[in-house]
Amino acid sequence: MSLAVSACPRLISLLQEFYPGDGGDAPLEVITVLPEAMTQPERSLLVHDRDMTSTLTRHHGDALRLDVLDRRLTDERLARHIVLRAVGDDSPVEYGAIRIDLRRLDESVRKEIVAGKRPLGGILNEHQVGYKSCPGGFFQILATPLMCDVLQLNESDWLFGRCNCLSTADGHAIAEVVEILPPGNQKSDT
Repeated sequence: MSLAVSACPRLISLLQEFYPGDGGDAPLEVITVLPEAMTQPERSLLVHDRDMTSTLTRHHGDALRLDVLDRRLTDERLARHIVLRAVGDDSPVEYGAIRIDLRRLDESVRKEIVAGKRPLGGILNEHQVGYKSCPGGFFQILATPLMCDVLQLNESDWLFGRCNCLSTADGHAIAEVVEILPPGNQKSDT
């Protein structure tokens, strides 16, 4: 867990980039938290050095699909605003944003990532791309109306999340991620 906690506000700003409006700051209320202050199962789902795709797949006992809410693509970088959903019941299991450095990946991996059909972790694992996950900060965020909508919440609530960096074995960043869980992220009974 070597990513500096001070990087978390910079990564939270990645999420703000996707909020509609007049270019001003998105109405995000965020507080940093220590892992010990998190409730379960959120703590076990966020406080680790693995990718979230495989962690949430194991937890829910179901494959995940990717919903891309918005994206920005250049020749070198892809930024996405996303929701991960359990395939079986279509329930949202993660909300967030990610910035991916496409230069660090082989062409076949880049094409699959740009297609936006599957979560990054699943693609990297399938293609046996070696990487490290380095969470750099944990937080609570007050759900905005957009978060309530995509996470199917009846009312705003404080949600737990983390800032994370995926990097190559030699330390080059592949992706920067903001990962936010819906409340009561309980295992499905399926």
